[in-house]
Amino acid sequence: MESSILSPKSIAIVGVSQDSEKISSVILKNLINGGYNGKIYPVNPKYEELQGRKVYPNVLSIPEDVDMVCIAIPHQFVEDVVDQCVEKKVKSVVIISAGFGEVGPEGAELEERISTKLKRESIRLIGPNCLGFINNKAKINLTFARENPGDGKIAFISQSGAFCTAILDMACEKGLGFSHVVSIGNKADIHENELMEQFVADNNIKAIALYLEGFSDGKEFVTLSQKAKKPILLIAPGSSKKAQEAISSHTGSLASSFDTTIAAIKKGNMIYTENSDELFKLMRLIDSDIIPTGKGIGIVSNAGGPGVIAVDMIEKKDMEVPEIGEKTRQKLLKILPPEANIKNPVDILGDAKSDRYQGTITELLNEISVDSILVILTPQLITEIEATANVITELMKKTSKPIFSCFLGGKDIRAGIRILEEANAPWFKDIQEAIRLISKLVEFEENKELTKIVNSDDYFKKTKYKEEINKEIIPDKSNVIPDELGIKILEEFGIDIPRQQVVSSLEQGRDFASTIFPVAIKATSEDLAHKTDFKALYLDIRNIGEFEEKYQELKETVIKTTGNVAPKILIQEMIPGKLEFFIGANREGGVDIYEKDGRGFGHLLAVGQGGIYTEVYKDIRHILVPENREKIDVILSKTKISEIIDGYRGKPALPREKIIELIMSIQKLLVSYPEIVSMDINPVMITEDRAVVVDAKFYVAK
Repeated sequence: MESSILSPKSIAIVGVSQDSEKISSVILKNLINGGYNGKIYPVNPKYEELQGRKVYPNVLSIPEDVDMVCIAIPHQFVEDVVDQCVEKKVKSVVIISAGFGEVGPEGAELEERISTKLKRESIRLIGPNCLGFINNKAKINLTFARENPGDGKIAFISQSGAFCTAILDMACEKGLGFSHVVSIGNKADIHENELMEQFVADNNIKAIALYLEGFSDGKEFVTLSQKAKKPILLIAPGSSKKAQEAISSHTGSLASSFDTTIAAIKKGNMIYTENSDELFKLMRLIDSDIIPTGKGIGIVSNAGGPGVIAVDMIEKKDMEVPEIGEKTRQKLLKILPPEANIKNPVDILGDAKSDRYQGTITELLNEISVDSILVILTPQLITEIEATANVITELMKKTSKPIFSCFLGGKDIRAGIRILEEANAPWFKDIQEAIRLISKLVEFEENKELTKIVNSDDYFKKTKYKEEINKEIIPDKSNVIPDELGIKILEEFGIDIPRQQVVSSLEQGRDFASTIFPVAIKATSEDLAHKTDFKALYLDIRNIGEFEEKYQELKETVIKTTGNVAPKILIQEMIPGKLEFFIGANREGGVDIYEKDGRGFGHLLAVGQGGIYTEVYKDIRHILVPENREKIDVILSKTKISEIIDGYRGKPALPREKIIELIMSIQKLLVSYPEIVSMDINPVMITEDRAVVVDAKFYVAK
């Protein structure tokens, strides 16, 4: 997107009125009062003059060239104005009006017709159904918001105009400025990725905040976030549509569309925010350059209980309460009463005045293991609330380490908070909230080095069975790949599997089983995807007699359950594993997802505890394909099963590298066969030196 689209030299506003409460009138007033120095052309055939300016009957009657036309009239009249814009050869259009794709099929058809006309003439469109945009660098406020908080170093993109106005109102109260605020509405043309690309490249923009209800192209969005190296704050309510609702796969419940959104956020090293208040508070922290460089938090409190609460929350958020060094402890002994606790958290006691806070904070700031300070204050009778707030603001000027304040209480702490606020010092009224937001900033900072752009082309391999899948297997709806072909695909990518064979008769099965006893016999995936549910699986068969008996039982079960009178049976060597692992995947996007013009996020892997209780334990973490090996290792470490893999309570460690190699191979398989819309590999049997896929189901769709 050309940066000039948000910096037009001339703007026509269609629909202006003498009614000062009309949206178009508010837009005109905001544009004038904001100090815009370009040409402004009010348009409405009912008037000749408004707000001291000549009014034109239509766009075509404007004698000069027009860069941008802002349309704020009922939707049924918008297309006529768009036709005028095409004839006038304007550069861009902003459609404020609602009544398009968001209201139903007729509105969607109108939106498509209008956007097609504009695209055909290379006229860019913001909206429809939007608030407009603010570019404080160019003094443009082309919105109907009540107030503009002014210039700043954060750019805000929102799909919701109402959410924009809420954030703007909060910003005006607290004095937070924005470089740009862009309401993209229905995203009929200009979308978040175009704006992101522009804002990521702008060195004057410190951070980008977004409210999105859907993603124009997930994988591009992630790549832009990875390139940014600046904070990207995202609030994404609900989630994108489920990748495949019709798939008969365990993975559906373990890798949902919301999981895809969260995995994308982690892959792009974005900061996920859960509500508008959290988004705004994080924007303020970032705007103040308050991002800790590490996990270690030094706690100073005049009450023991709040300090304990802080420690609990810090551990829950994978942060650290570092031990204080002996040198610092000796200094604390000199400035604190004997009853004080000089371990972290440092309890300076309820009678602490501002000097005690000052001395303790100063010593903790000098501690190498402390990356930030959390100052907790409760209002005791002799607590010097205002003086302590002044101490904090003065110490902030002398250190690069963030000092976060948590003043607990109500009316008594107001004056102290006012001092912190005026000094732009970060403060909270809730300990858990403080640590939750600090941890999000720390996670962003720590993951910078792990966040690397991984090109899916590097994972692509020319495949042997794509034609067979596309011509013979993919029908109009999702379908399962037969086990014989699934085995070949696993072999194609060098994936460790048991010796196995799909057979059509007892005789054929007996001949094969006799060479590899003990064996497992199973229904094939195309007959019964979830074998355990139907007792279509027999394990550890050790002789011919037992094999013949179980083979017949299994065959009868399949016939009875499916109606298939000639079922095939899968014979497999038994793999005596130490642990069962799970790998699943769902695809978000079409079969062209890894091509240049393919849109979506791609495959979401779910990895973790395997076996029949996978869905019960839900010890699962998610990986957005493709991801680098180092990041996969970190994600795997977040599972509980990782502790067992690494040797829990003196048990021998299992082959972690084999598991990571398997995940890497699965990524290549999915990128090379994007037709796979869903996948269950459960279990992977982990032995002393192998990670063996003993059951795999692949579902395919266009």
